[in-house]
Amino acid sequence: MHRDGEVEAGGRRAIGEGPARERALDSFFSERRARAGAMRICRGTSCRVTPGRAAAAAVDPSVAIHCAGYCDRSPVLLHADGSVWSHGGVAPLDPLPEIRSLSRRPIVTERIAVGDHGELARARAAGVWEMLERAVRSEPASLLRALEASGERGRGGAGFPTGAKWRHAAGSPGAEKYAIANGDEGDPGAFIDRVLLESDPHAVLEGLALCGYAIGARHGIVYVRSEYPRAAERVRRAIAEARGAGLLGPSVAGSDFAFEVRVVLGEGSYVCGEETALIAALEGRRGEVRVRPPYPTAQGLFGMPTVVNNVETLANVPWIVRHGPAAYRELGTQASSGTKAICLNAGFARPGVVEIEFGLPLRELIEQVAGGARAGGRLAAVAVGGPMGSVLLPDEWDVPVAYESFRARGIELGHGGVVALPEGTDFRALAIDWLEFMADESCGKCVPCRVGSRRAHELAGQDADAADAELLALLEVVSASSLCAFGQSIPAPVRTILTRLDRGAATGARRP
Repeated sequence: MHRDGEVEAGGRRAIGEGPARERALDSFFSERRARAGAMRICRGTSCRVTPGRAAAAAVDPSVAIHCAGYCDRSPVLLHADGSVWSHGGVAPLDPLPEIRSLSRRPIVTERIAVGDHGELARARAAGVWEMLERAVRSEPASLLRALEASGERGRGGAGFPTGAKWRHAAGSPGAEKYAIANGDEGDPGAFIDRVLLESDPHAVLEGLALCGYAIGARHGIVYVRSEYPRAAERVRRAIAEARGAGLLGPSVAGSDFAFEVRVVLGEGSYVCGEETALIAALEGRRGEVRVRPPYPTAQGLFGMPTVVNNVETLANVPWIVRHGPAAYRELGTQASSGTKAICLNAGFARPGVVEIEFGLPLRELIEQVAGGARAGGRLAAVAVGGPMGSVLLPDEWDVPVAYESFRARGIELGHGGVVALPEGTDFRALAIDWLEFMADESCGKCVPCRVGSRRAHELAGQDADAADAELLALLEVVSASSLCAFGQSIPAPVRTILTRLDRGAATGARRP
């Protein structure tokens, strides 16, 4: 990063370099310690619980990744060239999963359901970039009003109203402002961001540019997790195409609106999906979260007003601008308008991406849309929202998929990944995996998460009643006193496993 705030290639501020700084970054970002050129083994939840998972069990951490984003075809391997292979596969997997829409009006799957739209010509033929061309001829305030009226909420898990976030950034003073697309989709089980970045990148970029215009930002960043190298390359290509066509750059669509976009590749930190940790990483620091307020919309990247939006959130924006907020609010529920892309893993009979309207019953999603367990098996539970989400047994499935109904029951939607947990799953091993993930990925900023996660992992491995009692008490402390949602949320699914599944008849063998 330059001192004037422009992002350099690599996304680092070119100041303060030195051995101590490099050691601090090396100790935090796992990709700095990864073995170069190695075949990477996915250790995500889906790859762990899907038949054939043995190869994903005890592996060298230098060749392991927490999720490759191909959960619909797990278990998988990430090749050094960026392609993804199934275990024993003879050719790379097709990047596009099965894609369906149950919405009366598809939004984020509208184009990818019929094929790849990564090239500018095909994207333009489908209407991408038209809303930005129209928007720059009107006042930014009209965009803010449309987003606020639509009721769109962030699709990254928190569900914060998009229009309110944009409004706050637009009204915050700053010599520079930034719009960031958060493509650090780290929830094992979710892969919609990968699919959109790879197969509909122009729609994401258009949404990001609309955000930039609405808030008065001249700089955009697409932050892509390192486990998605193909996505990063497709976005870079799309940026070059759009800039060449005058849709990005110093004069967007011939207007006086200037908007430059760059890709920054993450370095293997899950917690950098949290917006303040992501901003710290972009500034060349360890990706540690910070206390809020101040919020990034007032003091974000380099202390300037910054909007960080999830990829799926941004992909909704051009549709809202085209069809109007009223059309968007006709979909979903009163408090959760629009649609949500749900990712179904290989443990279901019909895996892939399915776009639903908010309000669809979870049981219908699992038993009818996903077809239940693969090969006629039975499900002991499902994991929703990754390790920071919720583990739900069949008696908890009678709830609409919507922010308000989920939160009333303490359920976290996350990025919308749903992983089938079949009967016979070793739930003790799964709990240990998730606690290891928590210990590995904790940013270390707060003591409860940093120390508590490691102690919790030790206790889970003991598999004794006394250790479990101490573990449950410790999880309560970690959840209540951690600084951010990472430490606050992970104890919940582990608690469900320990109290409802670990000794259940359908759980499989306990660890010796």
